[in-house]
Amino acid sequence: MVTLRQMASTVILFLIGSSSLFVLGGKAEKDAWMSVFIGMLAGLVLLSLVTLQIQKLEPERNLIEIYKLYFGKIIGFAFGFIFVIYYCYKCIRNVREFADLSIMLLLSDTPLSVVMLIICLIGGYAVMGGPGVFFRMVEMLLPILLLIYVVLYILLLSSGLIDFNRLLPFLEKGFKPVWDAAIPEIISFPFGEMVLFLMFWRYVEFKQFSQIIKMTIKGYLFAGVFITFMNVVIISSLGSFAGWSTVPLLQAATYISIGNVFERIDPLVALLFFTAVYVKLTAYYLGASLALAYLLGISLRIAAIPVGLGIFIGSFWFKSYMHQVNVGFEQNLKYHFPIFQMLIPAVLLIVMLLRKGVRSGRNHKQPSHSSSEESNHAK
Repeated sequence: MVTLRQMASTVILFLIGSSSLFVLGGKAEKDAWMSVFIGMLAGLVLLSLVTLQIQKLEPERNLIEIYKLYFGKIIGFAFGFIFVIYYCYKCIRNVREFADLSIMLLLSDTPLSVVMLIICLIGGYAVMGGPGVFFRMVEMLLPILLLIYVVLYILLLSSGLIDFNRLLPFLEKGFKPVWDAAIPEIISFPFGEMVLFLMFWRYVEFKQFSQIIKMTIKGYLFAGVFITFMNVVIISSLGSFAGWSTVPLLQAATYISIGNVFERIDPLVALLFFTAVYVKLTAYYLGASLALAYLLGISLRIAAIPVGLGIFIGSFWFKSYMHQVNVGFEQNLKYHFPIFQMLIPAVLLIVMLLRKGVRSGRNHKQPSHSSSEESNHAK
């Protein structure tokens, strides 16, 4: 089972994940941090009114079980299988990010296939341990990574690289670019990705779902503010160059120089990226494996094998790191991911509420019928 603290820790590190690789809302330029904040608030509405409400209605079931219950075996299986594909695709993107960054930063002479195979094997090892093992691992990693982030920000500030004047003037081109950059892209990545947790919330050991909601939202808000602040730091450090850099936070770290002692700390930044991306890809790997296990009625360990094989093979589809990034930002975030994060969950919630209403209506009618029979017997 999973504790509330472990759940909150996983929400935080999952949302931070690969978002640290990019300037989110880059189309808004120096107002990109505002787009992140707006996207966070919109994502919070989606999380509170849709995603968490689905789990609240069926706290003992995961997403696949809910689909089977409310849509029947055939349609429920189809929806469940679609989400297996979605989770696998998200994992594929993270595996490719991890592998490409590893080659760019550390392992320039290592074949891409070898790096991706090692990543899939390490992720598969964690998945086969089950949700409890994965969530405990994330709980241990979170304070270490947050400490490294704090040290990194202190070094950037001490080096005089951060100039908040680069954020001014606010809304120079109006509010529209900020809104356009936030909706739906920043909801889709990273905040709408909380739909994955419909596979995980049932494992939390607390029976009162209100506590799960409270801790999930706390973790979500912490991560949202953290990502917003991270955008502020990147833009105030690099200015207009932030949107042009492949990995902007790493680019900013290369400029750190304090007394000719603290220099070249980019390996520390690389460690942050690798760990955060690993957590995210493993979370999606675990979600896809759980979903397939419930669909086919097999064990998690068996399901993890075909899922891992599919992720490894699918990772070769992208031609390069930039191809993967361009497909994600130009197509997936605008047209594909909102279907899985907003549209389908909203339809599911409506169906659940309607069927719950029908059931409660029937339950209200039955007592009145039985009471009239009792009165007739009394006569």
